[in-house]
Amino acid sequence: MDKLENNPSKIGAFFLGVDGGTTKTLALVADGNGNILGASRQPGSNWTGEDVEIPMAIVIEAALQAQQQAGISPSQVQIAMFTLAGADWVEDHLRRQAALEKANLAQKVIVKNDSFGGLRAGTSKPYGIVIAAGTGVNAAAIAPDGREWAFGYYETYGGAGSMAEEAFVAVLRAEDGRGQPTLLTSLVLDRLGFSSVEAMLRASVARKIEPGRFYTLCPLVFKAALCGDEVACEIVVKQGLALAEYANALIRRFDMQALEFDVVLAGSVFKGEGPLLIDTLTQAIHRQAPRARITLQRFEPVVGSLLLAYDAAGIPETEMLIANLKHTMPAPAFFSTLQGA
Repeated sequence: MDKLENNPSKIGAFFLGVDGGTTKTLALVADGNGNILGASRQPGSNWTGEDVEIPMAIVIEAALQAQQQAGISPSQVQIAMFTLAGADWVEDHLRRQAALEKANLAQKVIVKNDSFGGLRAGTSKPYGIVIAAGTGVNAAAIAPDGREWAFGYYETYGGAGSMAEEAFVAVLRAEDGRGQPTLLTSLVLDRLGFSSVEAMLRASVARKIEPGRFYTLCPLVFKAALCGDEVACEIVVKQGLALAEYANALIRRFDMQALEFDVVLAGSVFKGEGPLLIDTLTQAIHRQAPRARITLQRFEPVVGSLLLAYDAAGIPETEMLIANLKHTMPAPAFFSTLQGA
């Protein structure tokens, strides 16, 4: 990661962005000009139990490793922005905030729900909506008057986990005669390493299929849909309509039907092959908010966390800052959900 031109007025100020999700926790340290100096990847840190120290230990390790790689101490970090899955209720924020402040990771610590990192990664506008569909799903909005709301525990369907489950069930239904034959049968068996549907089902009942491998079924649905498989197409359309429901509920909540605003699509599900998912979602949203701009995130959510840290410090998003971020960004493998961490 090579540093670009520095603004002398900001030398000495460093910023930390951490995105904690179900599958992985990523941390980036950068200077005030957008030069990324340190990065760390740790396992997922989503946690809904009382013992918040368990996930926060992962988050803290990610932050410390990124700072170590950058060659700086925590006291040199002006603002640390943590966008964390599981930070849904007020008490979730307070427990995480207390644990992270106790760790002395920065001069100032801010905790937000992880969906807001995804929103900032996709837009520099002051208000908008994000649909975050990774392993699970969340959606959030910032209203024109500054009010914020995220679905959190209200979500019931969506993300790679739901699509993987749909694929698995489709294979079972094709095998037992309740459903149509589908390309997913051969794709899923090959991905999971089974010679028959019965062998796969036996392993599933015995809980011998690792969740990480199960989630990798999601891209297979897009692959089969792109080949015209009717069963896979139905799964993708169902997912698109479900994700649009989250956005439309937020649009109604904040009376944004007539406004122009960005709907940011964040997360690995939106990287699936083919246009069917986004086309379905876009049409459903535009029926309610015709002026909404459906856009993919510019950066990974952890970069959105870093941009939120800059926002909190009053550092504007300039062309040079964005150029520096792009030039010093870690390799794509660092961000991959399928890396296995």
